[in-house]
Amino acid sequence: MTENFEKIPLEEQQRILEICLAEFAAKGYERASTNAIVNMAGIPKGTLFYYFGSKKELYLYLIDHAVDTFIDKADSKLQDLPAELFERLFYMHEVRMAFVLQYPLIYQLLFNAFLNTPEEMMPELQQLIQRYTAQAGARRLEGLDRSKFREGIDVEKAVSLVSLVSEGLFNRYLPALKSATPEVSLKLVEQIGDEVQGYFELVKGGIYRL
Repeated sequence: MTENFEKIPLEEQQRILEICLAEFAAKGYERASTNAIVNMAGIPKGTLFYYFGSKKELYLYLIDHAVDTFIDKADSKLQDLPAELFERLFYMHEVRMAFVLQYPLIYQLLFNAFLNTPEEMMPELQQLIQRYTAQAGARRLEGLDRSKFREGIDVEKAVSLVSLVSEGLFNRYLPALKSATPEVSLKLVEQIGDEVQGYFELVKGGIYRL
């Protein structure tokens, strides 16, 4: 169905996507209004459904577009990762923070979709989540310096555990980031980075050789 949308000029595609993204990012799937979208876009409601078929298909198209954007932007900066685990994870954390500051609506859309997955879209979104997590997991492990780990440590589990530290801190600050001015956002990013580094230092002693 979306081939109808992809036949229109790219500029018009981008304009409509930005309107849809703003609506769904701000309100989530359930409360987002296709009436509001067509009013802002200046197109008939029938045209929107001619492009996407249904509200569900529109939402899934946006999510897929957002995931592709995130992966594409991240890949361009993650080609040569540090071999040491904590340096690597902190660098990946910084890449994600930069993405949030540059594309706040895309990140908000993804965060809401994966944290509060609409029941009717659980199978489709689970596939997207698995695609992203598999790629991120592979990137965390590929070329990793394993010589520093304690004997008997399950490296994959240790990496997942340390990743959850930065993930948890980021999620705790996300509401403040979403509502902050650009100047305050930069300060919050620095604060989050300092906390991540502090927690990393605490965890090192548990998984690295002394």
